[in-house]
This record gives sequence, structure tokens and C-alpha cells, in this order.
Amino acid sequence: MTAYAGQLYDTIVCFGDSLTQHGWDVTKHGWTAQLAQTYLRKLDIVNRGFSGYNSRHGCILLPQILPPEEDPNEEDNGSQLRLVTILFGSNDAQFAPYKAHVPLSDFRANIDFMVRSVKSATHSKRTTTRLVLITPPPVAPEPFALSQAAKGMPVDRSSEVTRQYADVVRDLAREHKVPCVDLWPAMESSPGDFVWDGLHLNAKGNDLLFRLLMQTVRDSFPELDPEAIPFVVPHHEQLYKVKEDSIEQSLRLS
Repeated sequence: MTAYAGQLYDTIVCFGDSLTQHGWDVTKHGWTAQLAQTYLRKLDIVNRGFSGYNSRHGCILLPQILPPEEDPNEEDNGSQLRLVTILFGSNDAQFAPYKAHVPLSDFRANIDFMVRSVKSATHSKRTTTRLVLITPPPVAPEPFALSQAAKGMPVDRSSEVTRQYADVVRDLAREHKVPCVDLWPAMESSPGDFVWDGLHLNAKGNDLLFRLLMQTVRDSFPELDPEAIPFVVPHHEQLYKVKEDSIEQSLRLS
């Protein structure tokens, strides 16, 4: 099969479980959908969220998602991976012996592997791949219990357990000196305001995550501030000011 060569934009990859997969849900102000709007015509947002997956699955998938090692002898003019977000932990924190459960020590090793994988990936000659970790959010006990009961399923998660997994994410962010979006300070006192089923983000929760992520990006990686990134190809008002014999050159991507 011929490889697709039509990638215009550098990319941001959002990697995680259902909290990322559902980020495309515009009916709930999905946070990755908001990213796509914010970086429109500047960067592509690639949603690699996998509902029900845990960090063990993520360790298998991530090396396949990261770009292949570059040949230093080849010209560097392709699409570049500018930022990766990683959000796991809500499924890992399922009570043992349920299938999604990952012991805390294994979860730490898995997230550590992901961070090291992103940081050690061969960087482009043009740019460096940035990384942001995101904590799994608290569980809202009453709506979660109702949601589980409606599906004929037991309560298999709690904020008390999930907090331990969020702590691991914070610790690893400090250890590796990478920024962390911490959802707990805003959500902990009233998590039911931010989730629709006790676990997954509603519109208010997605707005919160998007706002905190953009604040983190602007503070930690100012080169990725959307206001600092030009359109890949000219705005139409600029394009129509170009002489006819120069339009083709204006629309060349490299």
C-alpha cells in the first residue's frame, strides 16, 4: 500500500483511555475537539484515546504511535510531532481483581516507560517533542454508583484509590521535570459537577481540562502558544494579494 504523503501540519498527539477518546465529543465540549479548533490550520490534533484501556496496554501501543527513528542523512521536511499528552489511571485504578486493574507499582513503571519513550524519541532537526502528563480525575461516588447500577455492574472505582494513581503521575512529572495538568484541586470538593456518569468528563469537566492544558502549554512551552504559531499556508486575504505567478510558491509546504 502506498504511504499517505498528504500531511500538511505538525501534530499534537493526545494519548490515553476513554477520557481522551471522549475528548472528540463536541456535545460535551470535548477537550481534544477544543484543541483542534484552537490550533486550526496550525497543528493537527491526533486523538489516540482507547476506551477501557489501561497503562499496560498503553506501553504496547505508544512505541507504535511515536514517529519512527529518523535517518540523520535524510532531509527533514515532513510532519513533526510537537506535543504528546498522556492521561491514564482511571482504569488502572479499578479495584482488584477486576480485569483493568494495574497494581500501583506497575502503573508507576508503565507511566515512567511512556515518559522515557517520548523524551528519548529521536528529535527532529527542526523541533523537539514536548510532553504533558495529566492526572486521572476524582470519581464522583453517587453518580458513578447509579451509572454502574443501571448497567448491572458493581461499584469498582473510588476517589480514594484513584488519588493514589494521580499521586504517581504528579511524582513522575516532578521526577522527569515535565509539566503536569492536575485536575484534583478544582474537582476534588465537588467531582459530580465535572462528570456525567461519575467518571467521564461532562462539558464543565472538559472545559476545565482544556483550560488547564492551554495554561500549562503557554507557561511551559511558549513556542506552542497558538497565538505564536502562524498558519501553515497564508490566510486568504494575504493569498489574494500575491501576484498570480507567485501563488504556487506561496502554497508550497517545503
